[in-house]
Amino acid sequence: MADDKQNELENAPAEADAAAEARSEEEDGKEAIEALLSLSPRLFGRMCRGIPMRTFLAELSRLDRSVYFRHFKGYRAMKITAKHLEDVLRREFARGNGLLAQLVIYNWDENQFRLYGDLQKHVKAINEDVEAIEKITDEEANPIFDDLEAHYDRRDVAVGAIINGVRVSAEYKQARWGDLLAG
Repeated sequence: MADDKQNELENAPAEADAAAEARSEEEDGKEAIEALLSLSPRLFGRMCRGIPMRTFLAELSRLDRSVYFRHFKGYRAMKITAKHLEDVLRREFARGNGLLAQLVIYNWDENQFRLYGDLQKHVKAINEDVEAIEKITDEEANPIFDDLEAHYDRRDVAVGAIINGVRVSAEYKQARWGDLLAG
């Protein structure tokens, strides 16, 4: 009996850590869904066209088999259109599929690795621990996005900033990319 109590006490921290990790993953998934759904239809479509389908499907078949079988089984990667992917993503996001949202962001970032790397480099110049950044002021953001837009398509810069959660104000996003964010 005493051994059972001892085992329960020893396992309690591990169970608490596992529960906290599960909550964290769920929160990350919700944030990813919110970020993706905050894109305008034009930017969402552009983002879908920027996802390398063969890689995305290979990872999806391993990570979320039910979504893969429900929407993509039997399709050749080269035959899946951006419109089909958009429809699938919107349906799955309505179901709360945060893992799929994170996979989409990961694959877009991997495909746009130069843009993502430059964005990360600029943000790390503000604070090496990017998660600790509370807010990026307009004065700090302007040189970052001016430089990125000089080298990359403005629409891709907007997508990268939004889906990766660059912490600029909503007013700044509207002023900078208002024409892109409009439906």
